Amino acid sequence: MDLSRLRGWFVVEAGRRQAWPFIVLSDPDTGTEVRVYIDTTFSVRPGWQALRQDDDAVLAALDSLQGLTVTAGRSGPGGLLVQFGQHELRVETQPNDLTTHDVWWVDP
Repeated sequence: MDLSRLRGWFVVEAGRRQAWPFIVLSDPDTGTEVRVYIDTTFSVRPGWQALRQDDDAVLAALDSLQGLTVTAGRSGPGGLLVQFGQHELRVETQPNDLTTHDVWWVDP
């Protein structure tokens, strides 16, 4: 997925489905939503670093992104990075012992 197309979208939901934490991003112009799933170690900055999928702080960390607007996004050898102004979601490229799927994926 071309993450640059998510610029201007905002976080409308954070949660966990089965074993996978996620955020839902919404396009303010069309109402289209996508869900970004996470299945490895990730961080939400400022505040939370090196969270695993089953950590107690996962939902609080992702919930801190509620209402924030995507200012930039990219994926590559350094992993997934979605920026929300001074905040960011960073997903590692390497699976951990809990990974059962891709390390991250988008469900339209």
